[in-house]
Amino acid sequence: MAVSKIKYGFMLLLLALPAFAQNDQSLVLHGNELYKKGAYDKAAEDYRKAADANKANAKARYNLGNALYKNKQLDEAAKAFAAAGEAASEKSLMANSKYNKGVSHSRQNQLVESIGEYKSALKINPTDQQARENLQRALNELKKQNENQDQNKNKDKNEEKDPEKQEPKPEKSKLNEKQAERMMNALRQEEKRLQQNKQHKEPSSRMQEKDW
Repeated sequence: MAVSKIKYGFMLLLLALPAFAQNDQSLVLHGNELYKKGAYDKAAEDYRKAADANKANAKARYNLGNALYKNKQLDEAAKAFAAAGEAASEKSLMANSKYNKGVSHSRQNQLVESIGEYKSALKINPTDQQARENLQRALNELKKQNENQDQNKNKDKNEEKDPEKQEPKPEKSKLNEKQAERMMNALRQEEKRLQQNKQHKEPSSRMQEKDW
C-alpha cells in the first residue's frame, strides 16, 4: 500500500535551558548531524541517551522515532513516536507523532492500528492533508482485504457443498464380524470337501520304476 513519507523535520531544542538539560540538548544536536550523514544507528543512540537524560524531552523521542524508522526498525519506531506524543506539549509535535506512528503501522500492514493513529492526528490537526490521504488509503486497503477474505470463505463453503469435488466415502460393510466368520468357515469346509472328492476319483500320479 503506497503511503506518504513520515515527517522527518528535526525538533531542535532552545538554547535557554536549565543546566541539567544542556546534556540532552547537545546529544540531540549531535544526533541530528549523524542523521544527516545517514548514520541512523549512531544517531538513534544519541537520541536515546538524550531521552533517558531528560524524560520530558519529547523532541528527542520524536527524532529517535525518525532514526529507527529510517533504519527499518518499525516496531521500535512506533514506540518512540508514541512516547513522543505522550510527552509532547506542542500540538504540532503531538499530531506529527501520531501521524508518523500511523505510517510505521502502515508499513507493517497493521491497518487497524494505522487508521486509529491517522484519526488521532486529524483530531489534533484537522488540516493535515497527508494524514487525511493516508487514512483514506488505509481504509480502502482494509476494505479490500476484508472483501478478499469473505470471497475466500465463500469459495471454501462452496467447495464443501459441491459433491463432485468431494472424495467418495467407502461404503460401510453390511456384514458384521460374526457373519463374515461364518462365511469363511463355510468356504473352508466346501474347499476341504472338494479336495477329498478329488482324491477318491483321481489315480495316483506316481509310477513304478522298471528294473532294467
